[in-house]
Amino acid sequence: MTDFAETFARLAEMSVSEETVTLGGMNVRMVRVPGGGPGRWDSHNHTAETVVVWSGEFTVEFRDHTLSLSAGQCCVVPVDTEHRGTSQGGANVVLFTQS
Repeated sequence: MTDFAETFARLAEMSVSEETVTLGGMNVRMVRVPGGGPGRWDSHNHTAETVVVWSGEFTVEFRDHTLSLSAGQCCVVPVDTEHRGTSQGGANVVLFTQS
């Protein structure tokens, strides 16, 4: 079991940006995204990635379009698709990939 609110509070208190746990064959990555510049381009050649915004505003940029997400919204990044995430004011996001 993982409590997202508790995990994000602990990460903030410790000034740590992320933590990953494995639950039911899924990697669950909780990430505190600082406000500011663009993230790094990334892709996953073996699994899709589900992006859930826990708090804040978060942008998922693809090579051909951009999705703007707010708390409670999510999207799926298909296998082998280049993407990067950014947040102007900071966000907490939860990322799910297969182990």
